[in-house]
Amino acid sequence: MNNFKRRTFLKVLGGASFLGLFPFTKAYAKGTLDNVNVEFIQRSHKLYDIYRKLFNKRLDFKPRIIAMCKTELGIQQAVKYANKHNLSMNIKSGGHSFEGFSLNDDGLVIDVSQMNQISLNGNNQLITEPAVRLAQLYSYCLPKGRLLPSGSCASVGLSGITLGGGYGLFAREFGLTCDYLTGFRMIDASGNIIDSDDDAELLWACRGGGNGNFGVVSQLRFDTVKAPTTLYQHRFRSFNVTAKQTSGLAKQWFEHTSKLPEHAFSAFVLNGKTLTVMLTATQHDEKMVEVLKQFDQIMDSNAELNPDPIEVGIQYYYGRSQSLYFKNISAGYYESFNDIDECAESLFSQVVKTPGMVFQINTLGGKINNGVRSKDSSYAHRNADYLGEAQFYWNKPEQMASSMKSMEQIQGILHSNGVSQHYVNYPDLNIKNYESAYYGDSYKRLQKVKNKFDPDNRFNYSQGIVAGH
Repeated sequence: MNNFKRRTFLKVLGGASFLGLFPFTKAYAKGTLDNVNVEFIQRSHKLYDIYRKLFNKRLDFKPRIIAMCKTELGIQQAVKYANKHNLSMNIKSGGHSFEGFSLNDDGLVIDVSQMNQISLNGNNQLITEPAVRLAQLYSYCLPKGRLLPSGSCASVGLSGITLGGGYGLFAREFGLTCDYLTGFRMIDASGNIIDSDDDAELLWACRGGGNGNFGVVSQLRFDTVKAPTTLYQHRFRSFNVTAKQTSGLAKQWFEHTSKLPEHAFSAFVLNGKTLTVMLTATQHDEKMVEVLKQFDQIMDSNAELNPDPIEVGIQYYYGRSQSLYFKNISAGYYESFNDIDECAESLFSQVVKTPGMVFQINTLGGKINNGVRSKDSSYAHRNADYLGEAQFYWNKPEQMASSMKSMEQIQGILHSNGVSQHYVNYPDLNIKNYESAYYGDSYKRLQKVKNKFDPDNRFNYSQGIVAGH
């Protein structure tokens, strides 16, 4: 399998990360910890180094204690323990945070990754614990004919992707994952159990306001939609492209995807000197046929893929199965090609000359832009029709410095050209003015929610919501 297929195409198109399955030990997978509700794992524990690992191998944190929570009561006990011993708290579910915000150094980590129960009631409402993974979500719901629109990476935790928004192959047709969140239970910074049914403002905040800000989610409740039956997939490629050619193709891609029907999704992916345009759809109608004709005319090849049953097709995007060294950043929200016109050739020049670097643009729009939903959620970027991301992969620790420098050059190009709005589920420590970049006009209102449930910033990580007094 070539690098493009291995690293990029089988990736998440949604939430907190795009990479594969956490390398669980057998003991971890079977839940053979001693305590019924929570076990406090200290640095001397034989499995401490397993539990503190994240999917991103470049990140290395050493918390003082990892609280392995298996019940809501266990979460309460962990929060109260942290308060008693004055330890900062971070929350870990899937472990896919691009900057490792789910861990800390010398604090307490509330690990809920064993809490993964899922059920669908008679009204087709989904009830889950926080660590349900997306592969588990789809394998449970799709055979029952139901869908919760979300990302596609198998191992991403549902709570993380939901709290930050949650987009993917189905977002244009149905909306963001957070749009289907109807309620949840949470343990706040004092150890109290809070239900969002009793606080509409908290529900608003957690529909797109980011992860780990107000408390530890112990249960989520969602509406679902009738699942489409088929996933149509199309992959066009052009080879040995130059930066100038890629810029011209990007302009045409923006033009053609602006006419996509809502049931379709597209990604523009430059990996080295190979450009791939991916399109997926849940229908094959005249509008889709016309868009495909346009790409047949401008790209070198068309993979001519057959349609799949949706439960099969989604698995092509489930992602890697082991951790690796990488840096992934939000490359900004765009309304059209005009937002990157002046810097596109510089961006693409950096990619085509740098092995291991990928630049991708994904389509948003459609139901995401629903004005009614914008009133009910804190997700701040409804007007953007596109989202960019940049990725860099390397194999050895000694390659990190040069790789990170290459990504900083990409960031510098974007920032100097006025790209300043970013996806909170793609965090990056180099993003300036993150409060407005991630949260837009919602930030001050989110601070008020923070003041209510965590006034002393007990849940405290870089680029989180900070209580204002």
